[in-house]
Amino acid sequence: MEHGFTLEEVRQEVMSMGSLKAPGKDGYQPVFFHKCWSTVGEALFWFVGDCFVNPMQIGFINETLLVLIPKKESPEYIAQFRPIGLCNVVYQTLAKCIVNRIKPHMRRLVHPTQTYFVSGRHITDIIIVQEVVHSMGLKKGKKGQMFLKIDQAKAYDKLSWRFLHETLVAAGIPTHLTSVIMACVSSSSMQVMWNGGATEGFTPSRGLRQGCPLSPYLFTLCKEILSHVIQEAVVKGAWKTIKASPGGPSLSHLFFADDLILFAEASEE
Repeated sequence: MEHGFTLEEVRQEVMSMGSLKAPGKDGYQPVFFHKCWSTVGEALFWFVGDCFVNPMQIGFINETLLVLIPKKESPEYIAQFRPIGLCNVVYQTLAKCIVNRIKPHMRRLVHPTQTYFVSGRHITDIIIVQEVVHSMGLKKGKKGQMFLKIDQAKAYDKLSWRFLHETLVAAGIPTHLTSVIMACVSSSSMQVMWNGGATEGFTPSRGLRQGCPLSPYLFTLCKEILSHVIQEAVVKGAWKTIKASPGGPSLSHLFFADDLILFAEASEE
């Protein structure tokens, strides 16, 4: 996980970005790096590599513009906007190279009850929920069953950095890579785009940016802690699972993105 980047890896990550993606604070779109790779490519490679070796430098490329995307027509409250972070291409290149270190291990680190950003798992896996709910409606007998669908409001924004660090350590992420990831998360400075201009900058103290390539993978790893807690409760008998059919697998929970779906026996216990 901790081996350095190659020039070809950096080039591929840059070329994989949409040419006309919205630029970060520096104003450069990926198309500039696509067209001028022969001129700037090697310098970009060395700088990204230096950031990986010395995470203290990441702050120099970690300025983010927050654009507020309306969730509904004619929004009236701040909660009705979704903040999307516009990161610089140089930072995105570094983050995507780090993702390459984590991604191959996600299937090992994340339980099958999570399908979000894990290679080989798809949102279609969540179709099992429909089948389970259908079987619950047909079920007869004294024992009831229940399921809860929980949408975690502002889940990315509320994530504790201390908890994230503890999660990375518990997952066995190497010490140096953990330091690099935490620098990517904690060294960011932000400005909100509002009425055509940028507000005064501020430094966050928690949360993950929507728009950073690392964020969905880090969020998935953090949710895995909750999955372990539920599995432990099942083993101890404190959480009564359900089955869609007599010979089917036991179900306690399914996670996708910031949605939690919990299954249990409906009893006073």
